[in-house]
Amino acid sequence: MSLKFLIVEDNYHKRERVISFLKEKYSECLVVEAHSFTAGCQRVLEDQFSAIIMDMSLPTYDKSPTESGGRFRTFGGRELSRKIIKRNSGAKILFITQYESFSDRGRSLSFEALDEELSRECGMAYLGLVYYDSSKSLWKEQVVKFLGGINENTCG
Repeated sequence: MSLKFLIVEDNYHKRERVISFLKEKYSECLVVEAHSFTAGCQRVLEDQFSAIIMDMSLPTYDKSPTESGGRFRTFGGRELSRKIIKRNSGAKILFITQYESFSDRGRSLSFEALDEELSRECGMAYLGLVYYDSSKSLWKEQVVKFLGGINENTCG
């Protein structure tokens, strides 16, 4: 069985770059997309994945020319990770974000503090938190490093 990734990302350009990189690095992989918190939840319930790679901040619903995506969830990826762990699917979780710090409802977290909290909350499912900067390639190296333990038999 080949690697199967779920990408939960609302930003088209970032999503396409991550998918392109995964297909280049893992030529036999299958990539499933979700563009919002709700779509990510649906995919997790419908299927098994080797790893779920997601943004930290997500709209509630898929955006369209006539839909705004609903409430923006600063920690939407974190909320989704809790559902993944509760489901006990065996999928590994990797976060990729463009933000260096996060603030929601008066609570602020640095990148490092969030990484520590996610590691504690996700336990063995947690692969890491990657800082995505489209002008640099460091994110690619980090993705490879964090996905290093994933193998063909990891899917569900």
